[in-house]
Amino acid sequence: MRTHHFIQVVGLAALLSTASCAWEDERSIRWDRDRAILGPIPLKTNIAYIDSGLDRVTLLDLSEATTKITTKNIGRNAIHAVPSPDRHRLFVITRGEEAIHHGEIDQPPQFWALDTEHPDTVPVSYAIGSPFDRVAVSPDNTIAIAYFSAAGPDAAGFFRNPNEMAVIDLTQPPSDTNPTLKTIRSFGSVPEGITLSPPMVVPGTSLPRTFGFILSSNNLTILDVSHPDRREISVRLDLGGAPVIPKEVVFAPRTASAYVRSDNARDVLQVILEPAAAATPTSNDYRPVLAELGAGGGPTDIAVYDDAAGKRFILAATPNTKEIVVIDADTAQFRSVPVADAIDRIILFPTGGEVPPHKALFASIAAKTKRVFVLDLENITDPLQQVGLRPISLDKSVSDVVPVPGRDLAMLVHDDNRTVLGLLDMDTESTSPMLGLGKLDTYDFSPDGMHLIGATPSISRVGFVALDNLHPTDFRLDDPPTRVLSTQNGKIFVDHGDPLGHATIIPSTSATRDEAIVLAGFLTINLLDSEP
Repeated sequence: MRTHHFIQVVGLAALLSTASCAWEDERSIRWDRDRAILGPIPLKTNIAYIDSGLDRVTLLDLSEATTKITTKNIGRNAIHAVPSPDRHRLFVITRGEEAIHHGEIDQPPQFWALDTEHPDTVPVSYAIGSPFDRVAVSPDNTIAIAYFSAAGPDAAGFFRNPNEMAVIDLTQPPSDTNPTLKTIRSFGSVPEGITLSPPMVVPGTSLPRTFGFILSSNNLTILDVSHPDRREISVRLDLGGAPVIPKEVVFAPRTASAYVRSDNARDVLQVILEPAAAATPTSNDYRPVLAELGAGGGPTDIAVYDDAAGKRFILAATPNTKEIVVIDADTAQFRSVPVADAIDRIILFPTGGEVPPHKALFASIAAKTKRVFVLDLENITDPLQQVGLRPISLDKSVSDVVPVPGRDLAMLVHDDNRTVLGLLDMDTESTSPMLGLGKLDTYDFSPDGMHLIGATPSISRVGFVALDNLHPTDFRLDDPPTRVLSTQNGKIFVDHGDPLGHATIIPSTSATRDEAIVLAGFLTINLLDSEP
């Protein structure tokens, strides 16, 4: 394998040691603080690392034969990073830092947006006021919300307002009004998650907008994030018994509706956004209308899909009643399908959303049963159509089910250590064991869904399984892997867990060792050009 060394580590250590003596009294605070690496984070054809000690993002562009490495300066002390839904952009939250030495400047918490498709662009920073540690991004990449997790303050925190959040309009530059800092009303609970809707048009209005659904114990809070200055609307969910905790939200944009699955709730909650007269220009012009839809037994999973005609349907699994409920999202009519097991996992096939799904797979993961069920989705709501729910018996119990992207295939995991695997063909509804495989501590699928790629840190190899014929091959590495990733252009990126940067890039699943490239020290590139 070809090896690219960007910095000689021994020489660098000696240089830094010498420099530290000269800078004993005047060196920057950056040389004394803890260093953490966030990543690798997979984007389209880029791999990103965020260095909290060097205050920068390192991007490895794998789109060409030669890896291009760029660095982007961001704020101090990165604490959280997420890719955009389309994986073209990267969002990073930095805590900032208090000035300690003469000449240093305080830096507040910031939200950074990086366009990884255009590496020459400068990262955009938004002042968010607080060191939030979670980010929600709208499906169309236009709005982000930074907020606090429910975990409480970290070691570097002191006071925090857990119900505060920053709403960021990503289509506009930073300003005094962007982001909008907002504290939602609290009824004794704090947000445990935020889900942003796709653009929806409330009946009687003309422009599409995005709504934020804020999930907390016994509460669902709805915020018009396209107009964050307007007041939020709170919906109480408690039933007087165990706390009702909303877990999942799916949307029906054509009817400005959302469907909410909650723990300890009887049914799926439908939230319809209807027009309402606005008392003032800053008042809400909508109101939520609620309805409980016939799950009837506490749903544990829901899935949403559009059929070939564009109608939206919701599938809900209710283990308590051992039913699958099919809900017409536009009319709220539903049909119940009995099932023998307590289903808690629903997967639609094919995945990806480009082609309407035609089958659904149901599994009982918590109970680890030795079968799964397949449901035909065509004409499922026709009362004259017989429901085609079919069981598939397995030799071993199911611990997990993972869909293969873009294929009518599912990987069945039969033990908690991911050492016993099978492949389910949704077309033939037959299963095949994947034999001779090691433990899958890290894995990914090729973008065409033709190969499973896996590795374990105890073995210096990457394994490939051709999913058409289950033929296994492996690729010997020089060092143990910690994570494997597959990029959109079919390259395999193997991270070796070195804080200075160490990775192997395999051009394809059929590549030989002499075609692979080893990158070493890439997280220290241009380090000596930066200010001490």
